[in-house]
Amino acid sequence: MSSRKPYNPNKRLHQLQSKLGNIYEFEMTFCIEEINKVIDAYRDEHNLPEDAYCPEFLTIDAYKQQDLIIALKMQQLKTPTYWEIGIDSHFYNMETEGIYTIPFYIELPEMSHEQLMNGSEVKVMRGHGLKTRWKGLQDEMIEHWGNVGIPPNYDLTRSDVKIKAHAKFKDVKMMNEHNYMLKLRDTGILVQSLKKWHEEQRDEPKAS
Repeated sequence: MSSRKPYNPNKRLHQLQSKLGNIYEFEMTFCIEEINKVIDAYRDEHNLPEDAYCPEFLTIDAYKQQDLIIALKMQQLKTPTYWEIGIDSHFYNMETEGIYTIPFYIELPEMSHEQLMNGSEVKVMRGHGLKTRWKGLQDEMIEHWGNVGIPPNYDLTRSDVKIKAHAKFKDVKMMNEHNYMLKLRDTGILVQSLKKWHEEQRDEPKAS
């Protein structure tokens, strides 16, 4: 009979710390207009201003519970070291029923999600050795539309986005939390669990 080796907590800790040092790839695909519709409906229902904070369960569910939105919304990651972004913006002409698509693609160096969306002093490659400051995703995309040119009488109808990020977890706790949330997602109870947690936080008595 073979003897079972005793459990070694130090070995387990070493394994977790080793995984913590890895850079992981996270991603999500979504339609901007569909996300805005869900979030705007929630704010209207609760009489909230346009820039009001939305709870985790709502945002994560709107983005189809993908691993990147979970990691970002729950603040589980260190600043990503690399971003890859692709956006196909579709424009429609009602008179001719024509569709015109403008693709946008860029790879970005280390920056936070907030910097990605709102701009930063980080300079990015523009081609031909040119580097300029990152202005924020929406501003960059709109500027790109202008450079490409939108045909007359075409209106934006849909923007399909794919984002990848390479990042490390903040710590072992956040890594375990992320993996646990993926298990909840895969069993179909993540949003329900987050909603319950949100309600408990909301109803918790405030310290005087």
